[in-house]
Amino acid sequence: MVNLISTNNLLDCIKNVRDAGDTNRPISGYSEASILVIFINNYDKHESYILLTQRKNNLRQHAGQIAFPGGKKENEDKTLLETAVRETEEEISLSKENYNIIGNFPKFYTGTGYVVTPYIAMMKELSNWKNSIKPNVEEVRKIFTPKSQQLLLPDYHIREKPPIKSSMSMTWRINYENENIWGLTARVLVTLSAGLGLREFPPCDDI
Repeated sequence: MVNLISTNNLLDCIKNVRDAGDTNRPISGYSEASILVIFINNYDKHESYILLTQRKNNLRQHAGQIAFPGGKKENEDKTLLETAVRETEEEISLSKENYNIIGNFPKFYTGTGYVVTPYIAMMKELSNWKNSIKPNVEEVRKIFTPKSQQLLLPDYHIREKPPIKSSMSMTWRINYENENIWGLTARVLVTLSAGLGLREFPPCDDI
């Protein structure tokens, strides 16, 4: 099932994950943000892919990290979904006409002071997304689309201590080639894996 993930698989995953976010806490000390987890299906090859970006090394926060498109909620955003859609278009020039929103996960808290809502999407089959996307030269170093199985299978999930000075007690890392996939991005991927029935749910007490 991990080779080709359908919309129905993701709907079931979202139901399974609804109680698997972080422990609710006052959000007054956190900045609200949202991300977009976009699945891309190649029906000829019977494979699914997940869209990721690498942030530029000169950014003030999360420099060089692997991330999903998304960012901080701005005053003009009426909802966190609007935030995810706006940030995705700003970062990689991908408009909402190219994908369908399937649903969202619960909130996740980060050690850098954000409370993040992940939205799950599926690229439309007839989308011309390959000719649409391009990295924002000020924010994004590259865009890449690993196979879902290379990110979601438990064999690639590593539980480890966070970097020095982090407020987290533990973190996750995804062992994918030479990419530095850790923190929130890895946590969302591990949670996706659990929601799809590929592994147990991760602990929710890292912060």
